[in-house]
Amino acid sequence: MLTAVGTWQSELAKAIEEKFGVAWAPEQVPFTFPPKPELGDAATPVGFALAKALKRPPNAISAELVGVPLSGVREIRAAGGYLNLFLDRGYALGELLAGRFVPAEVPGKVIIEHTNINPNKAAHVGHLRNAVLGDTLVKCLRHLGRRVEVQNYIDDTGVQVADVVVGFQRILGWDLPRVELAIRLSREGGSGEKPFDQQCWDLYARVAPWYEQSEDHKKARFETLHLMEEGHSDTARMAALVAAEMVRCHLKTMDRLGIRYDVLPHESDILKIGFWAACFEKLKASQAVHFVPPDADDKNHGCWVMGLAETADFKGMSDADKIIVRSNGTVTYVGKDMAYQLWKFGLLGRDFHYRAFDNPLYPIWTTCSTADAVILASGASPESGAYRSDSGRAGMTGATPASTPHFGGGDTVINVIDVRQSYLQKIVKEGLRQMGYGEQADRSVHFAYEMVALSQKTAAEFERSGQIRLSEEDKARPYVEMSGRKGLGVQADALLDLLVEKAGAEIRKREPDLAEEEVAGRSRALAIGALRYYMVKYGRTAVIPFDFEQALAFEGDTGPYLQYACVRAEAILRKAAEQGIAVPGTDGASIADLAGAFDEEGWAVLTMFLRVPVQVRAAVEGLDLNLVARQFYEAAQAFHAYYHHFPVLQEPDEQKRRARLLTVALFAKLLRQGLRDLLGIPVPERM
Repeated sequence: MLTAVGTWQSELAKAIEEKFGVAWAPEQVPFTFPPKPELGDAATPVGFALAKALKRPPNAISAELVGVPLSGVREIRAAGGYLNLFLDRGYALGELLAGRFVPAEVPGKVIIEHTNINPNKAAHVGHLRNAVLGDTLVKCLRHLGRRVEVQNYIDDTGVQVADVVVGFQRILGWDLPRVELAIRLSREGGSGEKPFDQQCWDLYARVAPWYEQSEDHKKARFETLHLMEEGHSDTARMAALVAAEMVRCHLKTMDRLGIRYDVLPHESDILKIGFWAACFEKLKASQAVHFVPPDADDKNHGCWVMGLAETADFKGMSDADKIIVRSNGTVTYVGKDMAYQLWKFGLLGRDFHYRAFDNPLYPIWTTCSTADAVILASGASPESGAYRSDSGRAGMTGATPASTPHFGGGDTVINVIDVRQSYLQKIVKEGLRQMGYGEQADRSVHFAYEMVALSQKTAAEFERSGQIRLSEEDKARPYVEMSGRKGLGVQADALLDLLVEKAGAEIRKREPDLAEEEVAGRSRALAIGALRYYMVKYGRTAVIPFDFEQALAFEGDTGPYLQYACVRAEAILRKAAEQGIAVPGTDGASIADLAGAFDEEGWAVLTMFLRVPVQVRAAVEGLDLNLVARQFYEAAQAFHAYYHHFPVLQEPDEQKRRARLLTVALFAKLLRQGLRDLLGIPVPERM
C-alpha cells in the first residue's frame, strides 16, 4: 500500500505538528502490519517514535492521535504506543484492483543487466538462476512504477568463443561452410543432428583436454583470438556466426520461461567504437590510474594500474592494486566493464550503433559498430553467403536509425552477476568514484547471488540418462557442483524438458483420458512455475541444490502449490456458475455491496494482497526477492485454511455465501495477476 502509507505519513506528520508543535517529516512516521487481522490492517508505532522528542509516554502520544482522520481508514485504535488502522474495506479493495496502491510512474530509468551467457555453448542450470532473478527484479521494479531497460551483455570476443572455434577447426576439421550447414540443419530439425547449442556444449568439453596434449595445441587458442581481433578472416567470421547463433539459442531458451530483453550490447563494440579509449582518458585525467615504468622494480612494470590500497573496500589488502592495461597494451576485463558502466549512466560521451537482431521470437536490438565483420541479410540462411556488407555482425538485420530507441543513460544500474564477481564489481564501482562520479558509484548495484547445484537425487537421474557422469567424489558431497569445462553440467533446456515430462506424467496419472494438447499446455505451465519459483524462493546468499521432486510438489513451498491454490479458487467459481449460483463480480459495485459482510478470516486472506506493494518495495530495496515469493505462499496457505473451515457453496445464508464467493473471486484474480506480473508464473485453467 505504498501510496496509502505515504498519504497516512503526510497526514500524521501534519497532525503531529498541529497537536505537539513538533515538525516531523512524513518519512519519520514508521509503518508496519499487525500479525493478526483483529489488530488492524496496518499499524504505526508513532508513539514510540515521538516519545524521546516529546518526553512523554508512548501510549499518551498515540491516545491523542486516535482522532486524526486518515484517508480510507474507518477506525483507529490506540494500543500502547501503537495506532492500529482498520481500513474502509470497499475503498481498500477498490484501490487495490485499480492499481492505485503503487505509483503510476516514478521518474528516472533503471538499467538491469542480467543473464550474460558466454555465446559458446548451450545455457546451463546456473544461468537460469541469474535470468530468473534478473527478470523477477525487472517485474518488481515495473510494478513499483519504475521505467526499466533490460540488457543482456554478450562477451563475443572472449576465450570461450575462441575455444569452441578451435574445436570446430582443429578437432572436428570443419570450415566455415560446414559450420553454416550445421546451423541450417539444426534450425530445420528432423535431420538427426543435435541442436547447434548442444553440439557446441559437447565440443567445448573436448577442447580443454585437447589443449593439454601439446604446446602447439595451446598456441591454437591465442592464434584464434588474434584472428578474431583482426576480424577479416574465415576464423573471425566463424566466431561471429557461432556467437550469433548461440545468442539466438539462448534467447529461445529464456523465452520458454517468459524472459526477454531490450538490447544486446556486445563486448567487441566497446573496443571498436572507442568506448575503452574514452574511458581510459577519463581514468588518466582523474589520476585514477598510474603507469608503472617498464624498468621499475615492481611486478606490475609496464602496466597501467589502479591504486586501491587506500579505498574503503580494499583497505588493508596486501596486494590491492589492480592492473587495468597490461604491459602488452591489452585492456583487462574490468577496464572494459568500467567503460560499459560509464555508458550505462550516460557519462561516456559516446554511443553504440544499433541494429535489429535477427530473432524470430520478438523484436530486440543489438549493438554494432562501423568496423564489424559479416552481417547476415534478413531472412537469409547462414550458409547462403548473403552478406549485405562488410560492416555489422552475423545475425543482424537493418533498422532505420530514426526508429532506434535510446539505450543507456540510466539513473540506477543493477548488474545481476554471481557472487564470484564481487571483487571485480567493487573495482568497477571504485573506478567510477575515482573518476569523479561518486553519485553514480553509489547507484551502481551488484545483485550478487550464490550458485545452483544439483541434489544427489536429481544428479543421479541425469547420470542415468547419460547427460552427466559423476565421480565417487561427486557422489560423496551434499550436492553436485557443476563445471562446464569438465563436462559436468545440465543444460537449461534439458532441465526444462524433464520438468515438463515429469509434470505431464503426473497429469496423465490423475486424468488418463485428457487430450495430449491439454496435457502439454498444463505441463509447460507447471514446469515454468516450478522452476521460476524454486529459483527465487531462496535467499540470494543460499546455494540452491535443485531437486525435481521438491520443485514439482503440489504441497509445500512450491510453484505448483501456488498455481493449485489459484486453480482451486477458480474451480469453486465455475462450480457455483454450473449450479446456477450467481458469482459476484470483482467490480466496484459488488465490493461496495458486500464489503461489510466479509468473514474476518476471509478479509485476512485478502489483506495479504494489500501488503504486496510494500513487500515488493522491501524486496527491491534489499534485493531479497524471496520476500515476494513468501508473500504469495502465505496468501495461498491462508486461502487453503479459510476454504477448509468456511463453507462457500454450502453456506445457507445468501449474503454470507455471496461475500464468500466474492472473497474467493478476489483471491483468484489477485493471485493469478500477482504470480504472472511479479513472479512470471503462468497459471493453467485446470490442474
